[in-house]
Amino acid sequence: MKKIAALFVIITAFGGLLGANSDVNAQNLSLKIAVVDTKKVFQSSKAMQQVNQTVVGRKNQFQQEFRQKEQGLLSKHQELVRQKSILAPEVFAQQKADLDKQAAMIRSEAKERNKSLTQLRNSGLNEIKKHLDVVIKQIVDAKKLDLILAKTSLVYSQNSLDITDEVIQKLNASLPALTLK
Repeated sequence: MKKIAALFVIITAFGGLLGANSDVNAQNLSLKIAVVDTKKVFQSSKAMQQVNQTVVGRKNQFQQEFRQKEQGLLSKHQELVRQKSILAPEVFAQQKADLDKQAAMIRSEAKERNKSLTQLRNSGLNEIKKHLDVVIKQIVDAKKLDLILAKTSLVYSQNSLDITDEVIQKLNASLPALTLK
């Protein structure tokens, strides 16, 4: 995305130079331009689908694990409340503090697990981006393109400029699967 933004800045500056220099006739300038729908590329990428399945699977596993821990903690809390009348106030307070400490530890662990899932997804996304850059470079070289724009930054473009499907096909061929650790 940074590369696309940089290209946009370059195009804008280049357009400014064209307007400022009357010796250059903009009609004689011919650029070979293509458009890529990066959102569609990532959604259609087999590797990204695999990353998403892995992350969702692990998230579901973590949620199940934490539900069990929470249920155990809830049962202990309910038992403590039932015993409140027979326990000494300081014993009750100590046991309640212990339960609160356990709850805080579970919340902290859940937060760390969610962070690790985000990192896992981002590492998969970064690996896919590396392959995507190579694929786009191959297409640029093969078609001798001067410029590729992200479809999201355009108001209108002709369908003939869109190389999204070709990018998806080549990305899926170069990275059909991605193993996450």
